[in-house]
Amino acid sequence: MPSANSKPTAVDRSLETTAAGISWVTFARCRGQFVDRWPRVFDIPLCRDHHALLTGQDLALKSLLDVGATDRVHEPKVRAAFPGIDYRSFDIDRTNKHDYHDFADIDRQFDAVTLFEVLEHLPPKTAIELMGQCFRACRIGGWFLASVPNVCTPGVQEEWTHISTISYLDLAGLTAWAGFDVVAMGRVYYGGWRHRLVHTKLLHPLHRLLGVDYAQSIVVLARKP
Repeated sequence: MPSANSKPTAVDRSLETTAAGISWVTFARCRGQFVDRWPRVFDIPLCRDHHALLTGQDLALKSLLDVGATDRVHEPKVRAAFPGIDYRSFDIDRTNKHDYHDFADIDRQFDAVTLFEVLEHLPPKTAIELMGQCFRACRIGGWFLASVPNVCTPGVQEEWTHISTISYLDLAGLTAWAGFDVVAMGRVYYGGWRHRLVHTKLLHPLHRLLGVDYAQSIVVLARKP
C-alpha cells in the first residue's frame, strides 16, 4: 500500500490519442512517410479498375481472399485475371453465401488479400482490427490490395453507412501501420472514356487548381515482408 507521501504513478494514455486506439504520433509517422512520395492526390496515377495494380505485377497467384465480398462481385474479374486461382470470399453479411463469415474460421494464409470499399463503413478501432486480420491472413511475400472512396472527389463520401473519412495518406499510413510495405497507389475512375477524356485533358488544370479530384476511389497495393 503506497505511503501518504508517495506520488501517484503516471498513467500512460498514449493509445487514447486517436479514436482508433493508436498513438497519433505513431500513426503520423506512418502517414508522413508518404507525403514526399505523393504530395497531392493528383500525384497518384489513374488506373482502370481496382485490380489493375495487382494484375499489372504479372503474378502467378494461386489463392486470394476477398474480404467484404458482398455478393462476390469481384470474383469473375479475379478468375479471369488469374486462371485456376483458389478464390475465397469473406463477409459478415450472411444474406449471401461466402466461404467465411468469421476470421476465426480461417485456418490458412493466402497469396493475396483484397479489401475493397470496406474501411469507410467501420469506426476507426474496428478498421484497425480488420487491417490486422488481413495482415495475418496474408502469407509472407503475399500481396494486399485495398480501396476507399476518394474523399477529394465531391459526393463519394455522402452515403449514410459511411462512418470514417479516410484520405489517401490515411490509407497508405494505415497499411504501413498494419505491417505491410506499400508498393503503389492508384486513383480509380469509373466514368466512360468521353468523361475521362474531358477530366484528364480539358479540365485537369482546373481540378488541380481547386484541389477537387474526379477519380472516385483510391487503391493501395502492398506486400507483406
